[in-house]
Amino acid sequence: MARDPGSLGSESTRGDETRARILAVAMDAFARDGFDGTSVRSIASRCGLSDAAVFYYFPTKRHLLEALWSEGPSGEFPRAEPGAQLTPERIADLVIATMRLSARNFSYLRLVAREVLRSDATATALRNASRARWRQALHEHFAAAGPRAAALVDLFMAAVTGYLLRLEIETGDGYPEAVLDPATQERVARAVQDLIPLPAAASAP
Repeated sequence: MARDPGSLGSESTRGDETRARILAVAMDAFARDGFDGTSVRSIASRCGLSDAAVFYYFPTKRHLLEALWSEGPSGEFPRAEPGAQLTPERIADLVIATMRLSARNFSYLRLVAREVLRSDATATALRNASRARWRQALHEHFAAAGPRAAALVDLFMAAVTGYLLRLEIETGDGYPEAVLDPATQERVARAVQDLIPLPAAASAP
């Protein structure tokens, strides 16, 4: 008996959903417990699947990790308006945009950091590429600072990274909620504003 074409579509959709569920669970598990500390059996159990079902989609645990690398982070850093001035308000907006992206991609960034510590070449390349994109996007916003733009971008990145790393250490798994708290965002934004020396015209009240 021929299959109903509609049923083939439904099977494909269910397969896509199952694959996505496996990836989501693997992302959380690898980020929290590390690649070596996570078994395929534990991922399958959390998905309500058998080990064989996971292996149907991903022949090995390494295939799972490679698939996560291919997924990449979600969201884009805001682009600068041509000729926009560098002001304290813009600095705050850039800090908050960074915080929101870090919350959205918390598990992915945590996983990358873990695998970089294991000297995983793919993770290191992804980390470097991600920071390069962030730096390039910031340069557009800091262009009004002229020759000082590159140094100010480096200072901004170091400051934000430091504050967010400290927040992650303090809050652990609660980081995504903590980093989206308006009071926390304002506190970090003000701290970074105080560190960035702006041109007199931009910083004047």
